[in-house]
Amino acid sequence: MAWIAPVLGFIPLHIPWILGIPMFANPDPFHEWYHGRGPGVGDHPVDGFLGMPAGAFYLGLLCVLAGLGGVLALGLISDWGVTFPRWVPWLRGRRVPPWLPLTPTVVGSAVMIGYSATLPWQFAADLSRSSPQDIFTPTGVLIGLPLLLAWTIALPLAGWSYYRRTRLPR
Repeated sequence: MAWIAPVLGFIPLHIPWILGIPMFANPDPFHEWYHGRGPGVGDHPVDGFLGMPAGAFYLGLLCVLAGLGGVLALGLISDWGVTFPRWVPWLRGRRVPPWLPLTPTVVGSAVMIGYSATLPWQFAADLSRSSPQDIFTPTGVLIGLPLLLAWTIALPLAGWSYYRRTRLPR
């Protein structure tokens, strides 16, 4: 179930933002941020990245990483995370080296836990001085925060389960 948080939670929440729709966001600061401008800068032109607005590129990259995280978590709990599936050329049927899925799991878990540890203070500060100049509304944060925390808990648990399932007997 660790794959559900990024795939069914994070990605659908970010798709409107990728498209420039300020759902659960304050429109003016969101559009400035979306187009790569700092808050209060106004219409200062910015080219973006690869023909996309800077915010769309950033959010798209986050969604790709979340999707990869979902595939990683699904692999941690599936048989194809232990044995390469038949559609993988040259490796089909061979055992997956445990370090291959565990390395990104440990790195991703450490980053997520480190970031999530700061969220209570960030969220309390944002709520106490919330204003229309903030990019995202408290509602957006209240929807996104539980998804992030669920993923922060689920990924290390799936990794630990995978480690226990695949470790060699002593």
